[in-house]
Amino acid sequence: MLEGTDWTTVLVALATGGTAALGPVLLWIKQAQGERKSVRAALFAEVSALIELVERRHYLNDMKRYEAFLLPLTRRELDELNPDDFKYPITVGEHYNRVYQANVSRLGILSAVEARQIVRFYQLADSVRADVSPGGPLYSGTTNRQSYTEAIGILEDAIEIGTALTRPWSHRMKWVKGMLKK
Repeated sequence: MLEGTDWTTVLVALATGGTAALGPVLLWIKQAQGERKSVRAALFAEVSALIELVERRHYLNDMKRYEAFLLPLTRRELDELNPDDFKYPITVGEHYNRVYQANVSRLGILSAVEARQIVRFYQLADSVRADVSPGGPLYSGTTNRQSYTEAIGILEDAIEIGTALTRPWSHRMKWVKGMLKK
């Protein structure tokens, strides 16, 4: 059965078939890599822009001023204050995280550490957003210094995560290694 087989023809057919099958696979791999780079760049750009807005508008420093005023006061002194004097309302549009919302189903194309930190960043940002939006304690006004302390800690954690994610690659790798040890 194998006698008289022209092996050159068989090898040419196998090579042609293999090449034809390999082309779409390579194209798919290239598209996946492009999508990964695009999603990463878009998410990191949004994170960077949000951190820049927080810094330019001095949100963290302003909250720390309220906290610093309230911290040394006694319970009696706090009770005498009007909570309306300690309002910290910020208007944050519901679409502040448009890029994240559009790509949440594609987070799996990022590394596990990046995906986890992106989710953490946005969850922390949402928590602070809730505090300074209608119905939140800082929006309504409070003399509860713990409300400011917690919001500050959460915002600082979000800024740390976002800053680490958007650092140049060499600095980010050191941070990723540290996160893996936690």
